[in-house]
Amino acid sequence: AQLHVTDTVDELKAALNALTTVEQVNVEYSDPSIYIGASGLDADALQLCRASGQSVDIEFLSPTGDVPLVKADSSDMVGISGDITITETVQGNKEYIECSGRGVCDHILGECECFVGFASSDGQGGAGTLGDCGYRNPYGGFT
Repeated sequence: AQLHVTDTVDELKAALNALTTVEQVNVEYSDPSIYIGASGLDADALQLCRASGQSVDIEFLSPTGDVPLVKADSSDMVGISGDITITETVQGNKEYIECSGRGVCDHILGECECFVGFASSDGQGGAGTLGDCGYRNPYGGFT
């Protein structure tokens, strides 16, 4: 996906979520207050490279393993001085295990049959629709 310095975090988030290798990502400005009083800028249109020292936080929620570092191409930074720096602050550290090691995969249907006490998760430990048995079901039973 190609983005531009005038794009917003919402556009960055949409572009990352559109990638086939990304299932869910969270993108936020580290300090949105840096834009307060910026002339000619709507509050809901905070550009990625609008202010000096601005940081954008990207958290890959799924996949949960280590993903490649995002790359930046600064070739369209016409009229903007400075550098774009990309830093990894937390390395992905979860591995993919079939049915989260908490169920048995039906390879014909491509679905997990979860062990008692586990159910489908949201990829972050909560109940969800991933069909991965990653949620500890407080009510037990098969799901």
